[in-house]
Amino acid sequence: MQLYEIFLSLTIIFSGLADAWRLLSLGSITALGILTILSAVATWILLSARRKLPKAVLVVSGLVLFILQALINWVWYLPTGSLPFVNAVQNVSVLAAFVGLILLSTIQSYRTPGSPKFISDALTKATQLSAVLYGLSILITGPSAKIIMSPRSFALFAIVGVAWYVAAWRYRLPKALWWLGLIIVDIALSFSRTALLISLILIPLSQISLTSIKSWVRIGLTLVLIVTVSYLAFNYVEPIRSRFSDVGDNATVGGVKVNTSGRNQAWPIAYASALESPWIGKGPGSVGIVLVKRVGPTFPHPHNDYLRILHDYGFIGLTIWIFGYGQLITKTWQNWKWADRNDIKNSRIHLAAFLALAAVALAMITDNVIVYIFVMAPLGVLVGASLGSASFSKKLIHQSTRNLPLVSDMNKLAIKL
Repeated sequence: MQLYEIFLSLTIIFSGLADAWRLLSLGSITALGILTILSAVATWILLSARRKLPKAVLVVSGLVLFILQALINWVWYLPTGSLPFVNAVQNVSVLAAFVGLILLSTIQSYRTPGSPKFISDALTKATQLSAVLYGLSILITGPSAKIIMSPRSFALFAIVGVAWYVAAWRYRLPKALWWLGLIIVDIALSFSRTALLISLILIPLSQISLTSIKSWVRIGLTLVLIVTVSYLAFNYVEPIRSRFSDVGDNATVGGVKVNTSGRNQAWPIAYASALESPWIGKGPGSVGIVLVKRVGPTFPHPHNDYLRILHDYGFIGLTIWIFGYGQLITKTWQNWKWADRNDIKNSRIHLAAFLALAAVALAMITDNVIVYIFVMAPLGVLVGASLGSASFSKKLIHQSTRNLPLVSDMNKLAIKL
């Protein structure tokens, strides 16, 4: 296995431990913070050693522009001393690592014949490791266990794992449904509302077929089942009901008490602060300063990453992010639809990448996903695997139509590329 594949594999496997790395503290920064910074630095060092880049990396151009804007923004505000230095470094490092890992994974997947094993093996092992460890912690201390990793952190990593396994379930891979069930049960018992809802949404979404009426019927039946189970759980499982409505700030939505965990207070404050510097924002990590000062020390995050980007990087940064992220969603969707007809072996990777991007985009509405390396790193590697392997396969098929003598020998083609 090459150095690049080893690095990508270890990055994913380390992510399976979610925030368990925080148990190791080195002064003002935890081991998780150090791993975040090292991941970003190592990724871009390895990228600099790659001289030839496939055209597939062009789809990442929007997010590369976002990273440049974020760095300029940070340098602009750095002399003022108004930013929390450690938080700013960690926030920018996660984003830089995410984009860098997409690029690195794209390049490596493009050079790898067939299905990239570093994503298939590593993401499977990392997801299983995380699910088993959190399941054991639930058995030891009960639901919402925290002894190894925090419930929210596990659940946010797990939505990438759910995307991976619902894609495997669609293509009838062995034991996929069994692992999918275990992961969703773990998420439910973590009492993470956002992650559970997203996981349930991914199940029917994974069955989409624009040409099959049977698939739409299956989706409809699945939705009915999900709604029924959710209704019964909300009304008759007291711990779940109390997590949604009886604990916390008890805001009222449509006449129903809902625990917003402080969001109804924090979001207006963060938005009002963002409008004080609407175009370029106030710099990475600045939203945390405002919230700690005006909401309290227990609320250092806005629990809405779109609001975070708006506050820290302005309308310019938010526009670039949405454009760049939208490019990835569109491309992975296109890759999946193409592979479903022409490259069934890799269809799972493309579907999983599309679903994982959609899951994280949804999680950004109510959570702090983009500051967690254990979510964004595996997402970046998975998306890059889709971009690179699809480009490789399309080029192979294109050359085969021109009667080039390369189709029967994948390894020779990989060497020539």
